[in-house]
Amino acid sequence: MMEKSRDLAGYAGMENPPSFHTVRSLANSLAKKVEESKEAIQKNNAHKSVNTQLSYQEVHDLPFDDAPIQFTAEQIGGDFK
Repeated sequence: MMEKSRDLAGYAGMENPPSFHTVRSLANSLAKKVEESKEAIQKNNAHKSVNTQLSYQEVHDLPFDDAPIQFTAEQIGGDFK
C-alpha cells in the first residue's frame, strides 16, 4: 500500500523514496507542530502508551520542508462528502 500511495503521489521511480516510517514521523511532526495532544498522536500510531509514543518521537522527529502535495478523494480511495 505504501508503494502504491507513493506512486500515486508522483514519487514513482524515485531513487530513494520516503519509507512508511519516514512518512509517519513527518505526520507526527506536523501533528506536534499544530499542537495535537500527545494522546491523539499516540492513538494514531497505535502505541500502547503515551510514553512509548514520546520515546519514538524523540528519536524520529525529523526536520522537513513544506511541500504542496494534494491527493484527490479517488487517489485516497474514499468518499469525503
